[in-house]
Amino acid sequence: MSAEAAARQKNPNPTAVRSDPADSDSAPAAASAEGRRTLVLTVPDWSAVAAATEHEFSPRTPVAVLSGGKVVAANAPARAAGIALGNNKRAVGYRCPEAQVVAWNEETDNRHFSAGVGALEELVARFTLLSPGTLAIPLDSLKHGYADEPSAVEALISALVAATGWEFFPGIADTVFAAVLAAGQARRVEPGETAEFLAAQPISTLEYAGAGATELIDTFTQLGLRTLGDLAGIDVRAVNSRFGALGKHAHDLATGVEWAPLSDHVREEKLTVELGLDEPTTRSDTLGFLTRQLAADLLSTVRRRGLVCTQITIELIAVSGQSSKRTWRIEDMNENTIADRLRWQAEGWLAGSTRKGPASPQQGSVPSRKNRKDSKSSQDRETPAPDEPGPDPEDFSEEGIIALSLVAAELTTPIGATKSLFDENTGQVTHTLERLQGLFGPDAVLVPGLQGGWDPAETNLWTPWQQAASPVRSPGAPWPGALHAPRPTTVENLPVDVLAVGGRSVGARPAGLESAPYAIRFPTGATEAIVDYSGSWPVESGWWDPAKATYRTRLQVVTDSGQALLLSKENGQWHITGRYR
Repeated sequence: MSAEAAARQKNPNPTAVRSDPADSDSAPAAASAEGRRTLVLTVPDWSAVAAATEHEFSPRTPVAVLSGGKVVAANAPARAAGIALGNNKRAVGYRCPEAQVVAWNEETDNRHFSAGVGALEELVARFTLLSPGTLAIPLDSLKHGYADEPSAVEALISALVAATGWEFFPGIADTVFAAVLAAGQARRVEPGETAEFLAAQPISTLEYAGAGATELIDTFTQLGLRTLGDLAGIDVRAVNSRFGALGKHAHDLATGVEWAPLSDHVREEKLTVELGLDEPTTRSDTLGFLTRQLAADLLSTVRRRGLVCTQITIELIAVSGQSSKRTWRIEDMNENTIADRLRWQAEGWLAGSTRKGPASPQQGSVPSRKNRKDSKSSQDRETPAPDEPGPDPEDFSEEGIIALSLVAAELTTPIGATKSLFDENTGQVTHTLERLQGLFGPDAVLVPGLQGGWDPAETNLWTPWQQAASPVRSPGAPWPGALHAPRPTTVENLPVDVLAVGGRSVGARPAGLESAPYAIRFPTGATEAIVDYSGSWPVESGWWDPAKATYRTRLQVVTDSGQALLLSKENGQWHITGRYR
């Protein structure tokens, strides 16, 4: 499982959820509910397994998968030869010259895993694809079919191994995050012991929570937090004050608090689009092309209602009446990402049908295009007429898909639901902006972005429309002491006086504030009491160059009127540098 972590950070994958009809109108409940248990099954070194299947390598062939020039997955023969995660291509060749080096491919991972886990559709009511190679099953959906947890796990793994030939590691815990960690150890965490289990895990395991939590690992390590238990022992309010939403999310994971569904979930009506085909087809590219327009119509309807679709149900119907229905969670949903998921689902489903046939390749592998073509040719011994097309290299089954439908399975109303200026009439907008630049110069139309820095005024980057951004400060640098999310809504630089009890100015030193802030006095003379404030944190940079040396202290406060302000003291003067709204 650890072999997949690096690839998931670079390429976070969507989650697919399959639900029975009775559950299709509601989002999955939070796993932290009382008595809720989660089973996670993971295929070790999945990217290497998928690459070996795609290229038809022997199980004994060492396979290393590279992403960004580094090894992100290696199968057992490769690891036995000394190949480790993080090795570059030259190191792989030096340690194991016969190793097959393959570039990481998201589509390959998704397609083969989607095809392999189809065996679960007949065994469980619902399951979630957390990422390629890892899936989660709520154990409450199995309690009526199996006597206990061990027997349920044994039956499911046996069925999956028989259908795919892959090795699965199980993990059971009270939360999904804990179950993912337990799966890496092939362990069952007893009910009620999840917090104790998490407390012993190293802080680096936050990498499994996604790229956002990963950003905090180095900072936590520098603060002396070595385990999740160390993080859980800190008051959540202090973590939230210092690190914002990301810090609170990491703290929740460390304490065993499960993620909860969005409170603004909307399922008042079903938004569905359907398409019947004149001729059945098994071509994935044809299905993808048709899906793009169908998805555009659905998303247009969703946007008109001021909503955002975060989960979409894709149903494919074959000529025989059989269907494949799955729900996919997509972070940045558009017609192209929907078309990709439909194509992966179609290829996996139809390829799975082919494997069941008498001329299928070895069980557990998805046939390559070459094998599919050869298999189809061997079934049809007659030579086609000169005016008849040859076998279609994209054909996966003798029967085709005759209809498809898309359903907006989950609708939300976040700020991101606001319609973008560029959602429609993109060509007209582009023409207008280029015209403005022609009249008033390139700087007349600027595009916002982010660059490196400690404070909001430094991280703002403005680039002329249709020009490549050139950050003055690298956004990839560590920037220790930088302001974490949530960031201020507005940025300004207004001098103010921060006063202690008695009217003295509050001093700031590296060790902290000299006295507690009591009130803030604005340039107009108005004074407001400070009812809450964060701990202060300093920034010192350029100390080696007196001309560039900078030292300032930041402080977040809330006044009695409800204003949330970001304050900064530099050269003996306090300023309001940001406002939260």
